[in-house]
Amino acid sequence: MATSQWRLIVSICLLAFVSFSAKVVSAETDKPPFYQVQWQGKTAYLLGSIHIGRADFYPLPAQIETALSKARGLVVEVDINKADSTALLQQYGRADKTKGLDWQSRDKQTVQIMSRYCAATANVCQSIQSFAPWLQATQVNLMRYNTLGYSTDYGVDMQLMARHAALPVYQLETAESQFQLLASFDSQEQWSMVREAISASDVDLLSLITAWRSGNETELDSIMQEQMGGEGDTQMLEKILWQRNHVMADGIITLMGSAEVAVPLFVVVGAGHVVGDKSVVQRLKQAGAKVSACWKEACE
Repeated sequence: MATSQWRLIVSICLLAFVSFSAKVVSAETDKPPFYQVQWQGKTAYLLGSIHIGRADFYPLPAQIETALSKARGLVVEVDINKADSTALLQQYGRADKTKGLDWQSRDKQTVQIMSRYCAATANVCQSIQSFAPWLQATQVNLMRYNTLGYSTDYGVDMQLMARHAALPVYQLETAESQFQLLASFDSQEQWSMVREAISASDVDLLSLITAWRSGNETELDSIMQEQMGGEGDTQMLEKILWQRNHVMADGIITLMGSAEVAVPLFVVVGAGHVVGDKSVVQRLKQAGAKVSACWKEACE
């Protein structure tokens, strides 16, 4: 699995996610992907987000904060308050020897890479040994991001749910569906996730954040598309991005069409879902919605 595949997984899944030499911009000049959706006389705002962050992400740019002040409902990928994380981890997150997911089943390349890593971080490796490889990889990445000054506590969805706790919250997926997705990869793919989590450079790990804060949708799409396991291989994109884009777009339309759901809605999903020609944005347009890019067009 190429580095970009792992970045894709952590950028769009719930569990995934400075003081750093790369240049970053302040929240005042951030321009993350942001759209207005109009459908059958109703309005929603759509923000492409990342699930890790830091304090200087907030407050969000004025146009986004204004839209939030109008919102009568918050729509997220998953409402974590509805998730039984203990049960989900027990079912999907444990090392299963019968599936080649325990440490004794690691291939030689993985053992070699992990041995070097664990020599320096023995406590980390000890704490994750009982996890399935996909969860080991997630934990390693979170720890690396924490070292760089980023935390899931400052992830956009987490912050919005905390700051706007009075708003009703609607979810487009379930936590279980995301756990099932990650656990569905075979042992070879999962151990590859672990190797990439350890080996990816800091620059690679932070490139998504830089592209998100600058509003570089071309770069965001490139991160989603590049090096996906071989020329013409789109199975990973299909499984973890494009199929879910259908689900999310359908869910947004259903909520906007419901007489029981007050509008405008404020929708926040991973940035990878709103860029590219098979994105949620394109699916909404195909469903008959008018979608305006708010940094380029006037949004009400």
